[in-house]
Amino acid sequence: MAYVEVLREDDLWVGEMRRVEVGGQPVLLLRVETGVFAYVDRCAHLGMALSDGTLEDCRVKCPAHHYEYDARTGMGVNPRGVRLEPVPILCRGGAILVDAGAGTDR
Repeated sequence: MAYVEVLREDDLWVGEMRRVEVGGQPVLLLRVETGVFAYVDRCAHLGMALSDGTLEDCRVKCPAHHYEYDARTGMGVNPRGVRLEPVPILCRGGAILVDAGAGTDR
């Protein structure tokens, strides 16, 4: 895996999420009290961009049909049985680094 810096840690506040492009693929970065997490930026339902949704109480909510996911695990909360695709991430030296192969068919 090759990691690339996408953002400084100070630029992503607790309770905030942001879309970044990594190797031409959309990645959702989010930060909650327990850390920074990354997922492919698409809802498991119809592929809508979750970065257009909301993050509240460690739940990411899709803007289209209101699917909800646990921000820390990517597991579906409502409905259960769905899951976001995690993206490998590192926080090092004040930087957020994401696997450059994120969201691609590896």
